[in-house]
Order: sequence, then C-alpha cells, then structure tokens
Amino acid sequence: MSKIEKKLWRKLYKYDKEQRYLRKRSEHDEVLEEVFDQSTLMTIYSLMKKGLIKEFYGVVSSGKESRIYLAKDSSLNYLAVKIYLVTSAEFRKNRVMYVSGDPRFKRVPNDFRKFIHLWARREYSNLEAAYNAGVPVPKPLFVENNVLGMNFIGENGQRYPTLVEVRLERDVLEEIYPQIIDAVEKLYHGAKLVHGDLSEYNIFLLPGNRISLIDLSQAVHREQPQAEQLLLRDLKNISRYFEKNGLRVEDYKELFKKITGYTPTFDISGD
Repeated sequence: MSKIEKKLWRKLYKYDKEQRYLRKRSEHDEVLEEVFDQSTLMTIYSLMKKGLIKEFYGVVSSGKESRIYLAKDSSLNYLAVKIYLVTSAEFRKNRVMYVSGDPRFKRVPNDFRKFIHLWARREYSNLEAAYNAGVPVPKPLFVENNVLGMNFIGENGQRYPTLVEVRLERDVLEEIYPQIIDAVEKLYHGAKLVHGDLSEYNIFLLPGNRISLIDLSQAVHREQPQAEQLLLRDLKNISRYFEKNGLRVEDYKELFKKITGYTPTFDISGD
C-alpha cells in the first residue's frame, strides 16, 4: 500500500473500531478487510479528494451484501454511504434475475467486481428515478465503483426507525398506510419501477408520521418480466403488516388492479 492508502486505512479502521460492533478482534479485522479492500479504499479516497466525503464515521446498518456508514460532506451535512462488498459470489448469483431484462442495462458483465459496480449504478439510477417522481426516498448524491452516497434519513447522526422497530397505534397506522400505497403508485407510474422487496423492514418512519422507502437496489423496471410478481409480493407484504397490527386494508390483488389497471396473472397466495 502507498502512504496515502495506509493513512486512509488507519483512519477508517479507527472509525470502525470505535463502534465496537463485533467483540472479537479477529472477527472485526476480517469484516474490515472484507469491506475496505484496496480498491474500495481508493474509491473513498477519490470521493474525499472531490469533496463529496469529508468525514467518515461508523456503521449505520449492515448486511451480507453491503454496509451503510455515516459520513459528512464538505458542508458537514450527514450522508449515508453504502459500500457493496466485492467478495460474495452469491451476491451475483442471487441478483442476476433483477438485472436481466432491465432496458437501462443492456449488458451484464461476467467479471464479479464489474457486476458490483453495475449494481451500485443501478441503485443510484433507481433512487434518482424515484426521487424525481416524488417518491419519498433518500436523495442519491453520488456513485463511484461500489460506493453509493445518499441523503441520511435521520437526525443528529441517528437514523430514523423502520416500521418493524416501532410499535404503532391505530391512528398512526391509518395515517401511514395511504402514504405507502401512494409511494408504490408513484414508483410504478412516475419512476416506472417496482420496489421488489418492500416490507416493514425497509420503510422508515419519520417525524410527523411521514415515511421513506429505502433499499431500492433490487427495484425492477415495470416492463421487466418479473415486475408483476414482485409488485404483487410487495403489496401482499404491506397488507400483511397492517392486518397483523389490527388495521383492515384492501386485498393486495385489488390494490394491484387499481395501481396497474389490469388483473394480475400470477398467483402468489401460497407464498
């Protein structure tokens, strides 16, 4: 590593270590190396040189495929920086179906690292289309290689909770349900997208009982073959969540028909 790379590594290592998300040092080192490989370090350094990232903090959330970090830009505004891991071959295997048939991306690269870069650009594109269509989502700010930057949905460095993390009274449920259906409709007609993985796990609850959809990486264009089935699943997940919490809502198939204008041909009742 060069002096610059070593300096950046030490800085990011310090930030991540201070969070103490993992107890064993060996496990901590392994995860750090998995996230901050040399290419990712240089990508972050490039973003810092451009002034897009000024300060880098700890983990906001983590998964098998990516980690989201808290950061600040040159104006000291909070950012959410999503780093896609470049070490999991399962990622490509499980995600090719979402890219195949996407009219915005004609060619799916065989090289795994290039596929991850495509996936990051794809999420940026999805967020951009959704944001421009008035869907409540984080505003995308930049994407470079496997690093995606977006507005931080939270306050004072603390993210807002997802629906699954809070217990809501009936009046709040009644207030947010139409917002979610409206967001799905705007996503479909305005952005021409289907979220594809919508549930209480990826909807933030904001002050004033407002909502924000997150995790649009797997969102598909509505013209893709799998869009109908994924939209049905999204609506079924939402209906299930509200009914489980005591609010009677419209049948997901009827919602599908209202949003799309046609009766679904798929049957996901057994899912």
